[in-house]
Amino acid sequence: MSSDSILQLLEPVTDESSIRSVNFFNGRLLTSKDFTREQDARHEADMRLGLALGEGVVFGLQIENDGNPKTDQPVVKVKAGLAINGKGQALRLNGDVHVALTRSFEATSADCLFGSCKDPIGGTYVAGAGAYLLTIAPAEKSEGKAANNGLDPSQIRCNTDTTVETVQFRLIRINPKLYADLDVAASSFRNELAYRCFGAGIQSAWFENLLETTSRPDGLLETLRKTVLSNLEVPLGILFFTGIANLQFIDLWAVRRPLSRIDDALPSLVDGRRLAIGQAMFQQFQTQIALLRQPSSDLGSVTAQSHFRYLPPVGIIPVTEKKDDSDTTDAQATKFFTGLTYRSPVFINAARLEALIRDSLCYPPIDTQSGEMLWLYRVRENHMAINPITGKQKPQSYLVFASGHLPYIGDAQFDLGRYDYANYALAR
Repeated sequence: MSSDSILQLLEPVTDESSIRSVNFFNGRLLTSKDFTREQDARHEADMRLGLALGEGVVFGLQIENDGNPKTDQPVVKVKAGLAINGKGQALRLNGDVHVALTRSFEATSADCLFGSCKDPIGGTYVAGAGAYLLTIAPAEKSEGKAANNGLDPSQIRCNTDTTVETVQFRLIRINPKLYADLDVAASSFRNELAYRCFGAGIQSAWFENLLETTSRPDGLLETLRKTVLSNLEVPLGILFFTGIANLQFIDLWAVRRPLSRIDDALPSLVDGRRLAIGQAMFQQFQTQIALLRQPSSDLGSVTAQSHFRYLPPVGIIPVTEKKDDSDTTDAQATKFFTGLTYRSPVFINAARLEALIRDSLCYPPIDTQSGEMLWLYRVRENHMAINPITGKQKPQSYLVFASGHLPYIGDAQFDLGRYDYANYALAR
């Protein structure tokens, strides 16, 4: 190291990370290259703002199964929204679009639907049985022709009027070896596949070798990032097919993440990505449980162990009330949590529910095979509103479960709890 290579205080850093803009002044001779440099500088500044916000979905971009009666191929509807990719680029979809997932000829890659996995540009792959990852990525397209002075005939071919910065979608086949140990025919497959994507960092067992961990705890999604998923792309959802045109389910929250930055050191302790995964775990359960709900608003024969190998640290399930206002919640809870250890439901005030959910985001999930105890709660305001004596329209009755590792919040508080909805303090 020479003295010339040592940076002095207040000395500007002019390495590759610097943004270089064109200096405009009267009389300067400008070429197209100068304007391109200026555009690149603005793009770089914008991407740095995106990197500061983090990677993930900002809003929208939900995927829905929307089979087109005019074709026998599977079609999904992607709703308008905004995402930011790992490069800091904003990916905006202004309106809902319909995306076809198959084509009539074989792809050149067995694992990617748009050609090369490293470059999200190209064709598509015939979607057969298996799990696939749908992503959104940036794309460019030229439109129109601009008038030119004709002084340089060699440049006429470059007279494109507009360069459109837009988005494209890619469908990536997930290598079946990554979930070969899961039973795809089991009712719990969707749940287990989702938690395979959440990674090992959500499990309490990860802390066994905490100080020896030098990289992010691996998961299916992280494996895809290292192999076939470009950092230009943002995952939107997992699609599972049982045949070429039979789309079995779409799970958004298995891979969808709110905006968060990805750091390297101790990710499960200080990384905002861990909280984003906690939000995804909660949303994934609530989305799936809503699809399992019967027309009668209860869960029918669905139990925690039949459809969920893992539960989020806190979740909410629908229950029904009989027309004569008799309380059947305990019986329904007993049915859904069959085989699990739990404490009978107690009432809490609604003011405590949001804090309970937010506190749960950094807790490990509930393994339904572990025998660990759960807390069950009912929200007083929800139950009182259901009472026909009030004359109010009956809302959906619900039950809240929480991991036994979370602090118990069922003790009544003086001047905050109602006598007929309060509980004796739990002896510890």
